[in-house]
Amino acid sequence: MVKVIAMWEIIINGARISRRFTHLQWSGGIKGTSRVLEVEYDDDTLTKIEIGSPIFLLKDNERLFQGKIFTIDRFATKGTFSLKAFDDSIYLNRNRFVKNIYNQTPSQILKMICGELGLTVGKFPPDKVKCSFPAIDKSGYEIILQAYTIQHKKDKQIYSVVCNDGKIEIAHQGIILEDVKLDSRNDIQEAQYSQSIEDMINQIIIYKTDKEKLQILDKVSNDSDKKKYGVFQNVMEYSEDVNNIYDAREMLRGLENKANITVIGDVNLQSGYMVAVEEHRTRLIGTFLIERDTHIVENGNYYTNLELSFENKMDKVEFEEYKKKKEQKKKKGKKQKKQKKVWSLKEGEGWVNKK
Repeated sequence: MVKVIAMWEIIINGARISRRFTHLQWSGGIKGTSRVLEVEYDDDTLTKIEIGSPIFLLKDNERLFQGKIFTIDRFATKGTFSLKAFDDSIYLNRNRFVKNIYNQTPSQILKMICGELGLTVGKFPPDKVKCSFPAIDKSGYEIILQAYTIQHKKDKQIYSVVCNDGKIEIAHQGIILEDVKLDSRNDIQEAQYSQSIEDMINQIIIYKTDKEKLQILDKVSNDSDKKKYGVFQNVMEYSEDVNNIYDAREMLRGLENKANITVIGDVNLQSGYMVAVEEHRTRLIGTFLIERDTHIVENGNYYTNLELSFENKMDKVEFEEYKKKKEQKKKKGKKQKKQKKVWSLKEGEGWVNKK
């Protein structure tokens, strides 16, 4: 931990407050997690705040957070109160839709969802695909992420949905923080590194039942993990019109690595970035994705807790399929061929006809 010499301020309804915080916590994570600001304060000058009031967090006049107050707690005996605020990405998670997306680019989908929610759109990458999919009872975040998952299949870029300065943006995940190296001599206060195979799945059996007859159709496995750790098997029922092998591979789970470190406070350490770490006691050495960050200011100290991921993977949603449409049209003198509609992961453009 490090003694705070920086100026931390919050602005509520235009009023700047920069003293008498008992606890300030600013946090966020990947996978659709909104950034959150939590403040504990012992000054009754803030009792005029209301639910829904806009709030900003600044450090040395640099804006770090912009959002709205969602929760206020007042404690009579302590003479203190606390508040909790979320940035505008919370509206993508809290609103669900029924949509039929057809032949639209990811940015068109982004603008449509944000437009309906009254959210401002910021930066986003160039469109490379068009998307067609049904979105039934899906959150705004899931719909936007599904569109950029399709684009990810084409260009292999890793995208994440973020909120910067009150604008919903699509960012490239995994950018390395240059000139930042966390080591046990200067930065790291505490570190924990664990490995586990408790949740390992290294073999998937694909089966099908037809008129009460069971058939084993295929098997997908991680042979090196099987040899080293033994067999951990799961099963998956065959489904038409999907890539069953692809889905089975997605179910495989290898050796799980987890790491948590506490470092001297640094506002640049935010989820979605990659950071270099060198901690010899736990043998935690390498470049890792920040999966979650929590910045805490209390008792004159500022420190940052980080949850680290060993892989830079995109948060994805499962692709849904259109139900088959039965066409009863017949042509004179010709037998109409049946058409099957399947999802085209390779092209990322909805549906293709398969004879």
